[in-house]
Amino acid sequence: MSNQNEKEFYTTIEAAKLLGVSVRTVQLWVENGSLEAWKTAGGHRRIVAKSVADRVAGKPSLDVVQNYAKKKKRILVVEDNPTVAKFYQAVIDSWQQPIEVVVKHDGFEGLVEIGKALPDLLISDIYMPGMDGLQMIRSLYKSQLLSSDKIIVISGLSSDSIAERGGIPAEVAYFKKPVNVDELRNTVFERLELASTTSKSAVAT
Repeated sequence: MSNQNEKEFYTTIEAAKLLGVSVRTVQLWVENGSLEAWKTAGGHRRIVAKSVADRVAGKPSLDVVQNYAKKKKRILVVEDNPTVAKFYQAVIDSWQQPIEVVVKHDGFEGLVEIGKALPDLLISDIYMPGMDGLQMIRSLYKSQLLSSDKIIVISGLSSDSIAERGGIPAEVAYFKKPVNVDELRNTVFERLELASTTSKSAVAT
């Protein structure tokens, strides 16, 4: 594939054509570290050509494997209550896993942060000033930046109130406040593919 050697990177669409897969598949491979990529200032993915060539050859780039193994998982918490946000951060820190927590306080701030750096997992409240959590999630769906299985919603709103706001997509994990910490931990570990041992303590807040 001589044309691959002429370029240092590809757009997501170009990479999808070369690999014979959908654009969404390329995005997922970037998210899980199978393809090496970076983002432009405008938020567009650029896929490293060598990573595409290695994928075509059926082998991941050694650099990609090593970088992904060392990479901390990144969780974005979007919660307008500073006390609750600090609690979530303390809970996640207590798991003693390679997880970096970034906190934002409304949907708009969350979208800006996601545009800068795609998180491995999003944990969001619903009812927030300005752009609420469901508006943020719908915006993410339109832009295809984050798949629904990488989103967790924690809310104190009633089922009727959530339905009035358009409802929560089926694949999005939902917890009602006060959240059971063990259940949250198990879901986070599952979706981040972290080794987990089931805890028997049922702590809620």
